[in-house]
Amino acid sequence: MRSVLILAGVLALAAPAQASETLLRLSESAERTVRADELAATLRAQATGSSAVAVQQAVNRQMAAALERVHAVPGVAVATGSYRSWRGGDRGQTWTASQELRLSAIEAAPALLDLVGTLQGQGMLIGSLAYQVSRPLARQTREAVTEEALAGLKARAERLAGALGLAFTGFREVRVDAPRYMPPPGPQAMMAVRAEAAAPPPSAEPAEVPIGATVEGDAVLRPR
Repeated sequence: MRSVLILAGVLALAAPAQASETLLRLSESAERTVRADELAATLRAQATGSSAVAVQQAVNRQMAAALERVHAVPGVAVATGSYRSWRGGDRGQTWTASQELRLSAIEAAPALLDLVGTLQGQGMLIGSLAYQVSRPLARQTREAVTEEALAGLKARAERLAGALGLAFTGFREVRVDAPRYMPPPGPQAMMAVRAEAAAPPPSAEPAEVPIGATVEGDAVLRPR
């Protein structure tokens, strides 16, 4: 019986305190612009002919030569993509084979650009070439803007509490949304064209990319 009486007393004391609280729901956003730091390129080896075996062997040789050259350039990440072969033409007598090559680099971006030009001159086709924000830079910036948004949320809660003649005592709940990452306007995709070996390499310039975050919180205000 004694424990029941003590619990009833605690509830009776807590009720007036909760009634005097004011809950203020707020949201705050922060954003920073960073320069895209990672160059990414997609190329493909492709051959067409009347023999399925011959065109696939041609693709295999071209890809092997490309990989050998890529591995000789430090700082360039490489991966092979899908390998496809299909029959076409008016009577289905033409075979085409194709394999994708994906390259990316951060510090070695200038070397990658020259490498893409070399591979292009050797007959590989460019599917896309664009700068993007690398994962390390995106993560670092995202953490920074989230902390900035949280500081802004707290400052706003304190400011509005003062305007209401109340005191800000803390947050009952804080919600951090998924980061808002906005890539550069439009992928800088390039036409899949062949180039002569003596031709200059393609050009690519990094874009400024905004990265933002939004936080929400339920601020608890009490009389001063």
